[in-house]
Amino acid sequence: MVRVIAIFNVKGGVGKSTTTYNLGIGLARNNHQRVLLIDIDPQGNTGASLGIHVWELELQIKDLLQRKASLEEVILKTEQGVDLIPSNITLAEAEIPISGLPGRELLLKRAIAPLLDHYDYILIDCPPNIGVFAINALMASEEILVPVDMSYLGLIGISAINRTLEMVTTALDHSLTITGVLATRYDRRNNLSKEVFNSLGEYFGDRLLKTIIPETVKLREAPSFGQSIFDYDPKGRGAKAYQALVDEVTNQ
Repeated sequence: MVRVIAIFNVKGGVGKSTTTYNLGIGLARNNHQRVLLIDIDPQGNTGASLGIHVWELELQIKDLLQRKASLEEVILKTEQGVDLIPSNITLAEAEIPISGLPGRELLLKRAIAPLLDHYDYILIDCPPNIGVFAINALMASEEILVPVDMSYLGLIGISAINRTLEMVTTALDHSLTITGVLATRYDRRNNLSKEVFNSLGEYFGDRLLKTIIPETVKLREAPSFGQSIFDYDPKGRGAKAYQALVDEVTNQ
């Protein structure tokens, strides 16, 4: 049965895209899962990190949401073994007209419904806000994975995440299971990283994943080569961490 997981945080720079594509490629390549990545962030970082020329897209997720294109037309096959529904900045330009469509919160859920029997995992890279695209991602998902960077601002952003989940649960009557909270950009030389991680553990308890994503140059460099961390630095700390995340997610 397919697992649809939103990679979500209202704060930017926490590693949502990095987590989306590395987790997806790890699931596909190392665990032989059928994986679809959906980029509903207008920055288009997941597609760009996979080597897709996002500025040259003829069709993308905005066309799917506006019913101007079919699933077959927007899904891209990638060399890394995952499928992708991409986006770029023109998605932001379509936010107002999309927000005016009937059933606007359920556009993505309805659009991808025919795909649920074709994949083992669908991972959705969310924008860093609580606008119509983020709400669509959450409403299309059954689970949520929350990357949190090891910073003071990352920690105080937790309250905004909780408010968003409460809104989805109560106002929109949609329940979400927290797959886990993922500590990202962890610098073992930095006392702040240790303090934030400990605070996350106190707040989330066993919902804080055991996997810790380190702050490494290789993780930042890999997207510029259109490669996952498994290709760019297969024996490095980043690759080991993301394989640990793959194992932790699949064992749930």
